[in-house]
Amino acid sequence: MTIILAEDKALKSYLQGMKVQDEKVADRAVKVWYGYPDVEIRSQEFPFVVIDLIGIRPANDRQHSGLIVDSDLQGTISPTPGVSYTYEMPVAYDLDYQVSAYSRHPLHDRAIAFQLMQKFPSKYGFLPVPNDLGTETAYRHMFVLSITKRDTADNVTGARRLLNTVYTIRVLSEMSPVTAVGGAPQIDRVFINDPSLNDTIPTDLQIV
Repeated sequence: MTIILAEDKALKSYLQGMKVQDEKVADRAVKVWYGYPDVEIRSQEFPFVVIDLIGIRPANDRQHSGLIVDSDLQGTISPTPGVSYTYEMPVAYDLDYQVSAYSRHPLHDRAIAFQLMQKFPSKYGFLPVPNDLGTETAYRHMFVLSITKRDTADNVTGARRLLNTVYTIRVLSEMSPVTAVGGAPQIDRVFINDPSLNDTIPTDLQIV
């Protein structure tokens, strides 16, 4: 899966499992949606969380150069014995997301805030992103840029209040090159001073 789509899926999966309770329901699930609902048919049931991608930034400050050699093209194809792939190091990007929590009940608002603070600590946060084969997981560094309250009410009396907390998150990612030199046989043996190759050994050197 390509950059952005992989992080989208991983972030939605990471946010699953949150629950709240109140005087009516002891175990109410918090649903998680993407901010672009055209591919998700849903009814608006509180509480819920919405994910929006709001920014893509080239991360030149942490870019490296060079070649990578592996057997599965960064987990995108099944390995073939004796075959390796060579490609340029991935291009570094920072992906900024807004994770917005919506609720009607103050207890739900506080409970979701606590759970999101556990998932998005101010430091040492990470986002697990599995590869396409499901054989390895990359752990992307993830930082909280801001936490903003945007509570509103439908009228001056406070009826039909909407409690909204917005977490702005930065995920450190990378984009792998689309093309790679594939099908190259792997070197499994190197002969040094092989006596059977006497004609290739300089006369001033001694066979060991």
